[in-house]
Amino acid sequence: MLLRAFLAQRFRLVLSCASVRRYLHQMGWRWARPRLAPARKPDPEAAAKRTALQEAFAEARQGLAHLLYVDESDLHLLPLIRCMWMKGPRRRIPTPGTTRRRAFFGGLDAVSGHWFSADHERKLAVHFVAFLQRLALAYPTGTLYLALDNAPTPTAKVVGKWLAAHPRIHVLWLPKYAAHEVNPVERIWGPTQVGGGCGSAGR
Repeated sequence: MLLRAFLAQRFRLVLSCASVRRYLHQMGWRWARPRLAPARKPDPEAAAKRTALQEAFAEARQGLAHLLYVDESDLHLLPLIRCMWMKGPRRRIPTPGTTRRRAFFGGLDAVSGHWFSADHERKLAVHFVAFLQRLALAYPTGTLYLALDNAPTPTAKVVGKWLAAHPRIHVLWLPKYAAHEVNPVERIWGPTQVGGGCGSAGR
């Protein structure tokens, strides 16, 4: 370990690799892969969007409307390989040889907590429209607010045409670059890793 050699050469402090690792952990250091953070400008409409979400939630709690947070995710068959401490030869992780993907759409009722989901082999806008149609059938009357992010699928032209044909459905766009903080569906994808029954009709 380079750090161990540096400590021995500069400070004449001889420590084992295990000790160096233990001390680093105690000081809050960890071994992990850095994350790319491209420059992003704050959303100038973030405050207005958050206010609109709060107002829609207040209406939904009073039974005057419905508010659903909607999102999409992908499931990859091959595991995501991250950095790790290794000793000896480089660790090899067995794989099935080929990878497969599944696309998931999810919708969460902000008041009741009812969960809707659908899965497809590919993430296509027409599949998203079919999912929105299913949500509309589940809430056949009253104003239906859909909280969406600015991903390519929700902003596709075919989705816009479908929304225009359903005037009682109103889209509330989430603040840019803040969907993970504002959209509770993101917390469903995270701990469950999109598994465990996401293809069911609802739960």
